[in-house]
Amino acid sequence: MNLKNLTPIREGSPTCKICEGVGFLLEENVKNSSSGVLVLCSCIGDSCRTCESKGRAPFMVYDDSQNRMMPCVCHNARIELDRVEFLTRKAAIPPRYKYRTLDRMDTTELSFLIAHDWADEIVKKWNELGKSAQGLYLWGGTGSGKTLLACAILNELILRYGLECKYAKINRDFLSTIRDSYQKESELHGMEQTIKKQFTDVEVLVLDDFGANKESDWANSQLYDLIDARYEEEKVTILTSNISLADWKDKAEGRIFSRLMEMTKEIHLDCPDYRLSHSVHGVE
Repeated sequence: MNLKNLTPIREGSPTCKICEGVGFLLEENVKNSSSGVLVLCSCIGDSCRTCESKGRAPFMVYDDSQNRMMPCVCHNARIELDRVEFLTRKAAIPPRYKYRTLDRMDTTELSFLIAHDWADEIVKKWNELGKSAQGLYLWGGTGSGKTLLACAILNELILRYGLECKYAKINRDFLSTIRDSYQKESELHGMEQTIKKQFTDVEVLVLDDFGANKESDWANSQLYDLIDARYEEEKVTILTSNISLADWKDKAEGRIFSRLMEMTKEIHLDCPDYRLSHSVHGVE
């Protein structure tokens, strides 16, 4: 898949008809991969002088004429490819949704189209919106495409702008991780504030299955503190949930509801099971 319209990176041959100058592309339909993998384009790989590292950083080759190590022809393209892969791994995007982008989705269903258009606006107008960028509260039944859309936003923000993003299941990756920090035998013991800071500081955060946790005063307090901290820092937060935003009015004294009303655009994905109807593509 050509990535020309998804990234400003241009480290390949300007005349290449495959990558159109990017230097790498997304190879789809890869065995044992539901999302495909990024690969160096032949316009770079075929002219590579077999750098000393054999495909590993720092991608240097000895130049006899200058009697010193020089960047291989593949150097810049490999560095950029590695940077995208690093940011994607750091974001912890599930393998099923890695490298999924908005331009390759079925928008036949009206509610999905509406959510898709809002997602596209966040991505395309990121630099223009700046601190005024609004997050999303995507809610609907199982398989409606919520997680797919949320992760596609992260993928595109990484590709287009090199942003640091993060995906997290609200219970497994956030609340349970904080609980682990209370256990003396845990590797995370004593790291509660560090964990919270990671979730607060990241530029764009996806909180998946929001509201799926077992409700308690402690859990609601943790969720409010996180949402409030990101509100204060003017960070974009995208939430997916099986319940409407109005259902939060009676939880945590309405504080979570109040913050999310300011921070996000609520969209109800009232459509058939996207996952089943598109199972051939392995999407939600």
